[in-house]
Amino acid sequence: GNVFNFIMQYEKLDFPEVLRLLAQKTGVKLPQRSMFTRQEEKKTQDLFELNEMAAGFYQTSLKTPAGRATLEYLKKRGFAAKTILAFRLGFAPANNGLLNFMRAKKVPAGLLEKAGLVSHKEEASYYDRFRQKLIFPIMDARARVLGFGARVLDNSLPKYINSPETPIYNKGSHLYGLHLAKDEIKLKDFCIIVEGYVDLLSCHQNNIGNIVASLGTALTTQQIRLLKRYTHNAVVIFDADRAGELASLRSLDLLIEEEVNVKMVSLPQGEDPDSFLHKFGGLSFQQKIDQASELFDYKLNLLCRNFDLDTVEGKVNIASQMLPTIKRVQNRIRRGAYVKRLAQEFSRGERSLGEDWILAELKKVKENLGYFNQEAALPAKALASRAAEEMVLKILLDDKQAVDEVKASLDLEDFQDLRIREALRVIYRLSVQGEELIAAKLISCLENREAAQLIAQLCSAEQHLLDQQKCLADCIKRIKSDSLKNRLNKLQREIKLAQSWGHKDKIIELVGQYNELIKNQMGQRCRTQNKVAAKAGQNS
Repeated sequence: GNVFNFIMQYEKLDFPEVLRLLAQKTGVKLPQRSMFTRQEEKKTQDLFELNEMAAGFYQTSLKTPAGRATLEYLKKRGFAAKTILAFRLGFAPANNGLLNFMRAKKVPAGLLEKAGLVSHKEEASYYDRFRQKLIFPIMDARARVLGFGARVLDNSLPKYINSPETPIYNKGSHLYGLHLAKDEIKLKDFCIIVEGYVDLLSCHQNNIGNIVASLGTALTTQQIRLLKRYTHNAVVIFDADRAGELASLRSLDLLIEEEVNVKMVSLPQGEDPDSFLHKFGGLSFQQKIDQASELFDYKLNLLCRNFDLDTVEGKVNIASQMLPTIKRVQNRIRRGAYVKRLAQEFSRGERSLGEDWILAELKKVKENLGYFNQEAALPAKALASRAAEEMVLKILLDDKQAVDEVKASLDLEDFQDLRIREALRVIYRLSVQGEELIAAKLISCLENREAAQLIAQLCSAEQHLLDQQKCLADCIKRIKSDSLKNRLNKLQREIKLAQSWGHKDKIIELVGQYNELIKNQMGQRCRTQNKVAAKAGQNS
C-alpha cells in the first residue's frame, strides 16, 4: 500500500484522521469546504489547547505546598513518580486557581466554560469546576487531552466527578489509558478492561500495560468499536459485588454483538483490581487473567448463583437473559454449542428440557436487541408509556414538591425505562437526605450515563403545562395501568412455561396471583367510578 494505508494500519486511525495528521506534520494546508468548517476546526483546536494548558497547571499544582497532601496520598497508594508522570496526574486547588491562571493568560471565561473547566453561577460569576481534588487527565489515542476526571480525598460525595460533554469530549466514546496501552494491546492481541482510574493505575504499577478503563460507565458500542481497531479479544474485570456483576451483564451482550471474543475475571467478594493487587500482588492477578472464564460460562454461572434453577421463576429469569446473548452470536457452530450447554443446564429438575425447546424459544427473541431502541421501532403504546414516564420525571425536576406524591403512588418497578428508574432512585435518596434537587447535582450523582443524558435533555426542553397537577395524575394513571398489564403478561408467560414443564403446584400459585391482580384492577375501577359519580352528584 501507500503511506496512508500504512499509518491507518499501524496507528489504527481512520483515513480522515490520517489525512489531517500527515498534513499537520508536512505543513500542507488542507482545503476547507466552507467558512463554517474552518471556524469549527479553530474552536476545536482551541479546546484542545485549553485542556493542555489546564493539564499542565494541575500537574504543577501537585508539586506545590497545597498539593502536598494529594501527592502523599498517591505515594501511600503505592504509585511511583513515573506512573504519576506518565498519566499526568495533578491537583486542583481549593480556590479558583485555574480560573486566575487562565485570566492571566487572557483566556475568556466563556471559552473555559465551553471546555468544561469552569462553571457559571450568575452573570459574570465563574468558578473552577474542579476544586481540592486529585485530577486524572483523560486523553485520546493520540495523547490529546479531552477532559478530566477528579476524585475527592475525603468522604464527601460524589466521590468522582468528570468533565461535562464538550465538542471534543464524549464519555461514551473514549477509553481511559488507551494512549499508553495501544502498543501493548497490539503486541499481546488482547485488552484488559477495568472500571476505574485507580484500578488501571495499579495494573500499570505491576507492569500490566495492555489495559484500559471504561470511565466508570457500562461499555458502549463506540468504546467497543474503538477497541476493535487494536484487537478483537478482551478480558473484562468488574467489581466483585453482586450489584456490580449483574450490572456488567448489560454491556457483555454488546461485546458479543460486535464480535469481540470476551473472557471474564471473577475476583474474590469485595475486591477490585486495585485492592486485589495490593493484597496478593501482580503474579496472582496475572494468574486470574490467565484463568479467565469464557463469557457464556461466566454469565450462565452468575445467573445460576442469583436465580434458583429448580424453580419456574429461576428458569424464566435465566432463559430471558441467556437467549438474547445466544441470539447475538454470529458464528453458527458456537451458537449451537451454547444452545447445547444451556439445554444441559436446564436438564435439572422434574422435567428435562432439550435443545429443541431452547431453539424454539430462541426464535421468539426479537431481532432488535438494543438497550434503548429508537422511537421509530417502538409501537404507539410503548411510546405513549415512555412519554408518560418522561413527563413525570420532567415535572419532578421542575416541582420538587411532587416527589412525595409520585413516591406514594408508584413503585420504582412500575417504571419500564431503566434510565428513569435510576434517576428516581437518586431523587428519592436526595429528598430523604433533605438536599435540594438541583439538576446539576442529580447528574453528578448518576452513574448511568444514559440517565444523565436524559436529565440534561429534559432540562433543556421548554414545556409549559396549563394544569400540571392534572397532567401528573394522568401520567401516574397511565404508568400504573401499563405496569399492571406488564405484570399480567409476565404471569401469563410463567403460567405457560409451568404448564409445559408440568409444575401443577406452581400453576395453581401463578393463576392465584393472576386472579388477585385482576381482582385488584376491577376494585380500583369501581372506586374510580364511584368517585366520578359522587363528584357529578355534587356538581348537580
